[in-house]
Amino acid sequence: MDSKFVICWCVMSLIVLVTQQSKGDLDAEPKCFSRFDYEYKMLQKLVSLEQTIHNLKDSLADSKKRIEELSKNNEQTTQYLKDSLAETINKIQELPKKHVDYGSVYIRWGRNECQDNAEVIYKGFTAGKKWNGKGSGSDTICLPEDPSWFNYSTSDHQRGHVYGTEIDVEEPNAVFENKVNNQDIPCVACHIQKGSVIMIPGRSHCYTGWNLEYAGYVMTAFHDHPGPHNHVCVDHHPDFLQGGGGNNDQHILYLTISKCGSLPCPPYANDRELACVVCSK
Repeated sequence: MDSKFVICWCVMSLIVLVTQQSKGDLDAEPKCFSRFDYEYKMLQKLVSLEQTIHNLKDSLADSKKRIEELSKNNEQTTQYLKDSLAETINKIQELPKKHVDYGSVYIRWGRNECQDNAEVIYKGFTAGKKWNGKGSGSDTICLPEDPSWFNYSTSDHQRGHVYGTEIDVEEPNAVFENKVNNQDIPCVACHIQKGSVIMIPGRSHCYTGWNLEYAGYVMTAFHDHPGPHNHVCVDHHPDFLQGGGGNNDQHILYLTISKCGSLPCPPYANDRELACVVCSK
């Protein structure tokens, strides 16, 4: 309730009360036996009226004080609620920064370590189906170097097969800096604190605004081997597995070249090995 309104109401009540008191005094004028007696009794009524006015003034002052206290308390309560709301909003805004573990993962094919800005999830062995197999999975996978098992048997009946991977590139070559023919290659799973990762085939560097994780060559199965196969980006400075230089001819990766026709040349060129990059942002 507005404090001015309350004060006005109290003043009006005081006026009405005084008016009624005066009217009552006139209506109920005391019976007097002498002029002194009359003046004495009127004086008593005036004193009584003055006391009533004084009491009303005290009551009005007390009411005004209480109104001011209530108004002050309301202001403090309102400010407290505003401060609490602002603090809550700040905490909500800080949640994504403090509690959300964002990031992305990628496989670095042909290497056993990640970039300096990336965390190693696990190291492993590049693997996939046999080059001439009709079935099994068509993709290249990164098997961890420390496997664990559920229930298992030693049966080969009605099972898919997975083999380690070697690179077949005729020597000498002008693509890899080191000899890679028949070498078995590792892989590593990497985690970075960035929201997006993409492998871009046909590029030797990332587009503007993206960060290079690693560069390499697009590799897949030989074009005349049976069965589908995916494309992977093998690091252009590959590591090799110790003792893995034998020609096992199991899961084999070959360089991939562009062929003109439906693929426009330029910008592409016929029989040129495709580069690739893995980029993050």
